Amino acid sequence: METVSLAFFATMGAPMLDDFDDIRLRELLLFERVAALGSLTAAATELGVQLPTASRWLRSLEARVGRPLVSRSGRSVALTERGHAFRAGLQPVLAGVRALRVAGQVDRPAGTLRVSVPVPLGRLVGGSVIAAFRRQMPGVRLEVKLRNQRADLLKDRIDLAIRGGDLPDSSRVARRLAVVDLWLYGPPEPQRDLALIAAPGDERLLRLRAPERLPAAVVVDDRTAVRDALAGGAGVGVLPAFMGEPLRAAGHLRRLGDQPLSRMPVHAVFLPEQRRDPRLRALIELIDEELQGLLGEA
Repeated sequence: METVSLAFFATMGAPMLDDFDDIRLRELLLFERVAALGSLTAAATELGVQLPTASRWLRSLEARVGRPLVSRSGRSVALTERGHAFRAGLQPVLAGVRALRVAGQVDRPAGTLRVSVPVPLGRLVGGSVIAAFRRQMPGVRLEVKLRNQRADLLKDRIDLAIRGGDLPDSSRVARRLAVVDLWLYGPPEPQRDLALIAAPGDERLLRLRAPERLPAAVVVDDRTAVRDALAGGAGVGVLPAFMGEPLRAAGHLRRLGDQPLSRMPVHAVFLPEQRRDPRLRALIELIDEELQGLLGEA
């Protein structure tokens, strides 16, 4: 049988592989983390590779692209103009990779699922949800990050974020789980000149609904700390119903007002390409079920 050389296909106009076609997925993933974190060291640590290896991958990627993608200054790195353009074009590629990963999870869910949950909700529903999820999907590693700051799904590599409040980013998929009433609580017996114990954002809310309570004497970046301070008699403060009502039922707090100060929606937020991820769907259902039970008791 006559053999046909690669040169023949070149003469016929067939596409030929070049250096760019030899780019590795791991190099692209590393570049995205470097761009997000602004540090090669931080990116290497997050991906679990040695710094010399990460540096070699980045040099290899730049060689295949043909231009520098980052500029280095000490321990920090910044994207070059070419790097910014390359990163913009990379986003749909990585979205496709995530979709492929989801497709591989249908029959036998595995891998790591990273979830960001506000501290108050995480402490209340975390244990029972984690136990139920482990029974359903023992092959999945679940990483739960309790944080009060809003997570960036791409930058922080988060698969699912539970968020309270408005959702300004329309590029994400959001499923509403609940609407939580926010009440102003105080000691069970009326007292004068009570200090306001606030979490970030409370003063803005009270400026509209109860300006006489301002300014705050204490601001603490943890709603559970506000709850504990109010339970200890420190003053008045804003709590979601699922945190304040158990203390009210026990006689430790009372509502200050006949109507809630506000109503806060709670959403599950994730990327569009992960819509069909069975791990994500299972976890959202468990959180939803637990949250409904919790609010039903409030």
